[in-house]
Amino acid sequence: MQRLNQIVLRIIAMATLGAAVAACSTDLGLNNVTLPKPDTLLRKPDWATFSGGKHDFTLRPVTAADLVNAAGQCSSESQQAGTDPTVGATPPVTGGIALQMTECDVVRRAGPVEKIDFGSDERGERIVTLTYLRGPSPGIYRFEGGRLVSIERAPAPPPAPAKSQKAPAKKPAGT
Repeated sequence: MQRLNQIVLRIIAMATLGAAVAACSTDLGLNNVTLPKPDTLLRKPDWATFSGGKHDFTLRPVTAADLVNAAGQCSSESQQAGTDPTVGATPPVTGGIALQMTECDVVRRAGPVEKIDFGSDERGERIVTLTYLRGPSPGIYRFEGGRLVSIERAPAPPPAPAKSQKAPAKKPAGT
């Protein structure tokens, strides 16, 4: 048994010595190392750059067709409904609602308006507030000049009255 231990120790020693000799024979110089150039370190990656043009950021002007009327409908929808009785309310467009959308864009996505308020600011620009308490996008949407400028959370409905739970009557002791 002692002889087997000596053989194992000698094999381990020879393997360690061989690894040390092999490590000393490799070239550890920095001659073959290439460092990245400074301009590549400071450049934005391709995925972080916008490939479109300046015109992609401009908004088209708001027209009368983009504004809702006192009934909360867009002018194109009311004309279609008036000329063709088979055309009813158009189904809402799927998707989210974002700032800078027109009034009709929001109505098409959120559905029929529950409450609408009209006004004007000190410059005479049109101000509209659309309120949705139910539906896919409940909230209060404020518009200036036909564009959405703020979105607020809709007021929560009042909580349902809690049902009182009566404890079962106790039986008298001794019965």
